[in-house]
Amino acid sequence: MIAAHCFAIVSITDKVIMNTLGLGIRSFLLFIGFQCFVMCIAIGIFSPFPFDIDLDIYIRGLLMGIMWGLAAPLIITAIAREEVSRAAPIFQSYPLLVVLLAVVFLGENLSQYEFLAVMLAIGGAVLSALKFADNKRVKFSEVTLYLVIAIVLVSISQILLKTVTDDLSFWHALIFRYFGMAIVLMLLYLRKSYVAEIYHFMKKPYASLALTIDVGAAVSASALLTYAIAKGPVSLASAVVSASPLIVFFMSVLVAAKTRWLATEQLGQKVLVQKFIATLMVVTGLTVLAVSSI
Repeated sequence: MIAAHCFAIVSITDKVIMNTLGLGIRSFLLFIGFQCFVMCIAIGIFSPFPFDIDLDIYIRGLLMGIMWGLAAPLIITAIAREEVSRAAPIFQSYPLLVVLLAVVFLGENLSQYEFLAVMLAIGGAVLSALKFADNKRVKFSEVTLYLVIAIVLVSISQILLKTVTDDLSFWHALIFRYFGMAIVLMLLYLRKSYVAEIYHFMKKPYASLALTIDVGAAVSASALLTYAIAKGPVSLASAVVSASPLIVFFMSVLVAAKTRWLATEQLGQKVLVQKFIATLMVVTGLTVLAVSSI
């Protein structure tokens, strides 16, 4: 559950950094790439890789990190363009696909009771993506496709992570994740203009504090999730972490109501009820899956 709170903090601070403090999406992704590269080196110094493992383990580990690296731009773009309390339930429903993939590839079982929980969570994700206009027209959020693709990438990455941790330590798996993300993000966004934007952004009031909080929460969340998957069932670990959308909902409402940090969050009664019900459906479905996996 600590990881769930960390993921919630990351979602909120990501939104504040881009929409309120004004760091561009691509520059922020480059900063994340730098962060991953530094963490990869730091962990590698204290936990060197063994040389007696098969090449296919390295390939699976690298692919796991690359999947996260490809998903990151989609997730960050969605958070920047959409209400964070609406985007979080959609993306955090990725354990549903993880569960299904775990059933197919890892031999984990899914009962009828668990199947109903999956349907409940999927319904919540769909409800969160729907927007109801004043003229009674209904449409999906413009970032829905981004998040669906990100869900597929992250789900495959989690399955690969489980296969890697069968042969490597938790720390080595974490290096793979950071290294793969660093490669993708730095190749895509390492430009002089983005580096300059990060440099000037750091001089703004609250910018360094926001980035420090974001980095600390992100590192803690990814480390705790990787450890949980390494030590337990992949479906259980992913589902427990997905309680974060409910935390995001309450945090975003509180921050938006009391400050100007989340000015794009809608606080109308009907919208709040919709987002709360959708979030509760997702979290309830995933919690049922978690409990039934114990």
